[in-house]
Amino acid sequence: MRESWEYYNEIAGRYDYMYEEAYWKLYHVVVERLVEDHVKMAGKALDLGTGTGKWALYLAEKGHEVVAVDLAKEMLKVASMKANIADLRISFIHSNAENLPFENESFDIVLAMGDLLSYAKDPIKVLNESHRVLKTGGLLLATVDNSWAFLHDFLSSGEYIMAKRLIEQGEIPIGDRSVSNKGFITKPYFSNEIESFLNSTGLDLVDIASIVAFYPYDEHALAAGISAAADWEHKYCRNRETFARSEHLFFCGKKR
Repeated sequence: MRESWEYYNEIAGRYDYMYEEAYWKLYHVVVERLVEDHVKMAGKALDLGTGTGKWALYLAEKGHEVVAVDLAKEMLKVASMKANIADLRISFIHSNAENLPFENESFDIVLAMGDLLSYAKDPIKVLNESHRVLKTGGLLLATVDNSWAFLHDFLSSGEYIMAKRLIEQGEIPIGDRSVSNKGFITKPYFSNEIESFLNSTGLDLVDIASIVAFYPYDEHALAAGISAAADWEHKYCRNRETFARSEHLFFCGKKR
């Protein structure tokens, strides 16, 4: 089983095209609204696991001073090209999120989107580094894979060995075989694990939400009304009843 950055290096040229479906457009609109709930003023932002730069570009367009890091060099090449085309000044750095090359208390915001804390070899190290580089009162905004979604899929399809592995080991192999033979390990989270996960590194949980809880949608209806669907998703995303329905969870932690 390879590391996640190797998988993403191989699919870098196709990555953005893999997320053109209406579901993913809705996903990103919902995450944007959740970010906007917490980020009210422009500041200095660090985008961990930036990939092809979606969130780095988003923050730069909002007036933030953005530094973005990733271990997948090919993804960084795509991100840099997109920033140049958009005429946005973003500092892209090839770096491991577990050992960041920045001074203490350098950033107002740290983003760990794209489920970085699920894919990292040592998510506690990533949290510790995020805490270290955040200013006091700074925010960590992140998404992770949701254990409930995997457990539902495994049990409903009779994959009891995988369900047992998820519960006993807390991790499972993933990867899209249609684009790469390389797979990697993800560490999904149950919603009730996240607060203690953050607290262990000096971050207080201030928000947690589901992302796209009312899936599956009719694709044609969704494509014609993504904004309206996002309104409803945002309205109920913090209801605990929705936490077991979504494939991903969003959370915000604040440095004490």
